[in-house]
Amino acid sequence: KTLQLFDEPPNFRVTRIGDVAGAEACGALKNIVALGAGFVDGLGGSGGNTKAALLRVGLLEMTAFCATFFHGIDQGTFLESCGMADLITTCYGGRNRRCAEAFAKALPKFQTKDSQACDKLWSDIENKMLDGQKLQGTLAAKEVYALLESRQLLDSFPLFRTIYEIAFNGKPVELITDGIYVKPPTSLLSKL
Repeated sequence: KTLQLFDEPPNFRVTRIGDVAGAEACGALKNIVALGAGFVDGLGGSGGNTKAALLRVGLLEMTAFCATFFHGIDQGTFLESCGMADLITTCYGGRNRRCAEAFAKALPKFQTKDSQACDKLWSDIENKMLDGQKLQGTLAAKEVYALLESRQLLDSFPLFRTIYEIAFNGKPVELITDGIYVKPPTSLLSKL
């Protein structure tokens, strides 16, 4: 009702949706996908098709994750501004994408690429690029990975798994395509 009190300018529109859980999940999960988009950008020369494929698979995994772990999610939420529009915006210009691009460019220079080295690199990038702000994608990636691992569902979410393994296990950034081009299991697609 508070939003109804505001006059919308002609170039701005507020859409209310009832799916609070879906909107919040989209807000967290899109940051993980944005890390992947930054990895693609950091490779250089991968082109728009690779990034578009990453967004497509990312949206698919976001939708499947919500269908797996939340009851009553409205599938239409993923086509709202809090879903697809926010995903696109974040994957093309957000801080998670920008920092992941810097990570992708810096990672090959590290001799040791274990979880401690990766955590330090993320911290250094955050401190250098974000002026006190924090990345949400790295935290979300850790939490989502832990949940999927505990439920033995990592193979059902190849993009989320690959993003985590690059970000925290120091796997080569070039492996981001493994998460994009692996066909998700039929069991995952049946949840959509």
